[in-house]
Parts: sequence; C-alpha cells; structure tokens
Amino acid sequence: MKTLLFVYRKIRSTLSNIIYKIRSIGQFKVSDVANLHHIGLNVTNVDSTLAFYEKYFGAKRVRYNGNIDALFADNLFLLLNPVKEPPSTNQGTSLWHIGWSGEDAQLEMDWRVKEGIEVHTPVTALDDDHFMYFFGPNKEMVEVYTRKKGHAFEHIHLLASDVDKTMNWFKSHLGLDPVYRKAALNPNGFKWNYLTVNTIDIVVFGKPIGKEAWWPEEGLKPTTGSALDHIGFSFGNIESIYKELKSAGTIIPQDIKFDPVYNHKSFLVQGPDGLLIEIVEKNNQL
Repeated sequence: MKTLLFVYRKIRSTLSNIIYKIRSIGQFKVSDVANLHHIGLNVTNVDSTLAFYEKYFGAKRVRYNGNIDALFADNLFLLLNPVKEPPSTNQGTSLWHIGWSGEDAQLEMDWRVKEGIEVHTPVTALDDDHFMYFFGPNKEMVEVYTRKKGHAFEHIHLLASDVDKTMNWFKSHLGLDPVYRKAALNPNGFKWNYLTVNTIDIVVFGKPIGKEAWWPEEGLKPTTGSALDHIGFSFGNIESIYKELKSAGTIIPQDIKFDPVYNHKSFLVQGPDGLLIEIVEKNNQL
C-alpha cells in the first residue's frame, strides 16, 4: 500500500507540473530569468566565519571580484558583511535556514560534533532520509539533509504566510517557475512548494495548521539585519529588470548603485514576508 501511495503521488505531481507548464504558455514573464548568485550574511568575525564553512561544509575561500574574501559553495557565493554587534537570529523571519546535502547521517553528525560544532537538532528520521541542524558562528541555522547524496550546497529554506503568493512573486518578478502549479499539502498540516535554480532548491513552507516550533506565532519578521540577511540573484542586465520591478510596484529599498567593497552593481528589492533580495549584474551565470 505504501508503494502504491508513493507511485500515485509521483504521477499526480508529474501531471500537475505538465498541466502547469501548458497553462503558463503565453503568460507574462520578465524579460530575463534570474540566476541564484549569493547568500548575504552579517558576521561579527569574517575570519572565523570563513574557517567555519571551509571546515564543516567544504566551502572554498575565494577573492570575490578580486576585491574581498568570500566563500564559494558549489553554485553560489556566501558574501560576508562585517558588523560590530551580533546580528539578530533568523528564527522568526522568512529566511529560515540554509542546507547542505549529506550521506551517512550519523557519520555526518559524529565527525562535526567531534570537531566542536554546536548542534541545534540531532539526527532525525524523515521517511527514508535524515536531517540535522547546526548553529553557524553567528547563530544562523545550517541543515544537513540526506535526500540528495553528496556534500554540496543543497537548499535555501523559506517560510511564507501564503506559499502560492510567494511562488507567484518569484515567477512573475524573477522568471522562476515553481515545481507544483499550486502548493502541495504536507501530511503534517502545512502547504509547501519549491523551485530549483542552478541545481539548488528554494523550498517554501507555509503556516502550519497546528503549533510548530519553526513557525513564529507573532508572524514573520524582516530578514534585514539578521545573520542570514538576504538572497542574491543575478541578471545580465539589471537596468531592464529594475524598470520592470519598479513599474510593477515592487518595494525597492535601494536603487541601482555600484558597491566598491564587493566591486559589483546591484539594487535591493523587498520580497515576500520581509525577505530582502539583492539583484546583482553579472554577465556569466553567477
């Protein structure tokens, strides 16, 4: 029975996706499609943050645009903004956590604990897979999830007051299509959906029916100033996407400007549920 139910769900989701693609033909889309570029972190100590992600998650230290130390994690950058005071926690914001893939769950936990990492959630079974959460150096939450084998940057996990509205925002403003036409209902009582950019999943969980520790009772707070400050996307020409977002009435906290620290041109957009998004101009994929 379990196998039949699994097959049914796979067929249903596949058909839903096909129908969604057909219905999307001819609908309005932005002039270009976004690439996932970076996660922006607020950090009190750049060197310790660089060392943490190098040691525990295999990120590579690089000179971003030849100008500043950063990290490269498979298909995106981790850009570090030094701050004097510890940043606020991301718990209670729409940017819940970031995640890497893993293999043997207990080994993934054991070697990190032996090396001194701080554990948020121990190894927990989820169907045939496992997940675990760790604290980063600025109390950001980092997951290891064994669904996709390997040791790559695997996902960004968001929370949304309305999953369909959030996915529609990404589709209409950034040209990114969700996997499911409508949010799916998780057996635990919340809606969810996801999209994939540059092999990385952006997963969105909605408000649960019952009480869950990961959902803030007081509502979602803005991500600005928290440890995981924002998500960055790139376009080949940000002038055109800026005009499209502006004409659509999107809130733009910062207009286009050249940042001499990061040596790039960008602007800031207010996304769903207080999610801060940076749009960077890059001619290559990242």
